[in-house]
Amino acid sequence: MAAAAAPGAARPGLVRVVMENVEALAIAVVMALILKHFLIEAYKIPTGSMQPGIMGDQTVGIYDRVLVNKLVYLLREPRRYEVVVFKNPLWQRQNYIKRLVGFGGERVGIRNGDLFVTPPGGRDEAIARKPDDVWRAVRKEIIREQGGAIDLARVFQVDRGEARAAGDKIVFAAGADATLRTREGIRNGYLDGYESEWVEAYASPSPGTGARFYYANKKGGIVSDAELAADVTPGADATRITFEIRESGRLHRAELAIGSGRGTLLTQAIEGLDGVEWEDQAQDATFPALPAGVTTHVSLRNVDDELVLELDGEVVLRRPYRTHGVDPEHDPKTRALLVTHAVIEAKGAFTLTDVGLWRDIHYLADGRDDGARAAVFTIPDGEFMVLGDNTQNSWDCRQWEEATWTLADGRQISGNYFSAGPKGDNPESNPAFDGAYIEFRNRYGQLYRFAENETAQDDPKVVAVHSVPRRFLLGKALAVFWPLPPASPTWRLKWVR
Repeated sequence: MAAAAAPGAARPGLVRVVMENVEALAIAVVMALILKHFLIEAYKIPTGSMQPGIMGDQTVGIYDRVLVNKLVYLLREPRRYEVVVFKNPLWQRQNYIKRLVGFGGERVGIRNGDLFVTPPGGRDEAIARKPDDVWRAVRKEIIREQGGAIDLARVFQVDRGEARAAGDKIVFAAGADATLRTREGIRNGYLDGYESEWVEAYASPSPGTGARFYYANKKGGIVSDAELAADVTPGADATRITFEIRESGRLHRAELAIGSGRGTLLTQAIEGLDGVEWEDQAQDATFPALPAGVTTHVSLRNVDDELVLELDGEVVLRRPYRTHGVDPEHDPKTRALLVTHAVIEAKGAFTLTDVGLWRDIHYLADGRDDGARAAVFTIPDGEFMVLGDNTQNSWDCRQWEEATWTLADGRQISGNYFSAGPKGDNPESNPAFDGAYIEFRNRYGQLYRFAENETAQDDPKVVAVHSVPRRFLLGKALAVFWPLPPASPTWRLKWVR
């Protein structure tokens, strides 16, 4: 017969359970630390440099949490247009998230909103085209709800013939020979792509209205890259419908036959402008007709010097090209001719629903949107260039500068040069001037305070920094996993592309 445990003594079974739980907890903590350090980690997005795809916005109160794969770049090299998390070499206490656009040894040009790359040792540049999944992730919707509903009459107007845009439909009457186009040119609007309630938050008359009003009404320069799409239902007498994107004095047209025959994708240039040079001159530029009486989803996009036509989600024609001649960034005299419009022409009756209009990221050379500028950046070997998707309000490789002070005792202090100004005006100012003294944080976040007369006469020495060293890459952004209902009214679960 087993002896009973002495009063007050722990039972062997209980001890075993406690020890097993302690051991399991310890293993879980160790594994979590290993996962965080080597495999995957979560980051909170504090700022809006990647909006609206990845949010960190005080106005709407959304701060995405992103899962980051920290192992991937130990196994392979980064790829162009991946979203990366990294330490800023000038502000190393802070992690940043941007889109990788250039590699060591390359020259990256920003012109007319697009990126052009010259390879190491090369002389000929080529446009850096986005993969289809990246385009779908970064495109910015122009048609948005107002008051909980879409009204296409705010976006499109009738140029000629019998047609009507109202509510969420475009209708061409029987016997129509008509044309609709966008009422305004497609521009670099700050809130393009934002959810309708976010736009309303920027427009609301609450504290901080000044800054909100500025962004709510900010319309930058013309954007030449756009996509037009709709569900197209031909009527009984329908014979042809044309989707057209007009940009930079050129007309990109997809003429879609109905029932029989072949459709055609072509480009025309206005008088005095060079046409486009197709990369594959021999490519057949035709595609199947739309079936009569059947709804087909049609999409035409002109993005990164490439025309792509999709029918029901399938790419039926892809025509990359090179442009020559006018460039809106360099030729403001012709800017009136360069307004981008989306146009729909129809012969016969058609009903269009689920109409979509998107524009591309319009990369700015220096973060400012007021004038004709272009820039070329040379990336040092072993480093990368990163840009924000919110190019109007992203502090990235276009603007980074490092300042260095040399003090009387020989010490050199180097760090991020950002928004220099009087102390108290802007908490992010670095340096901040306080009478005869300077406060400056170095690249590691350490704060120094020194008198101006302790520095060299021509200090600070400021140099541009346009890249991130390889060792500062922390990983590739995988997915937004928060916020989620019911803890939040907003659903943000999605992959990062």
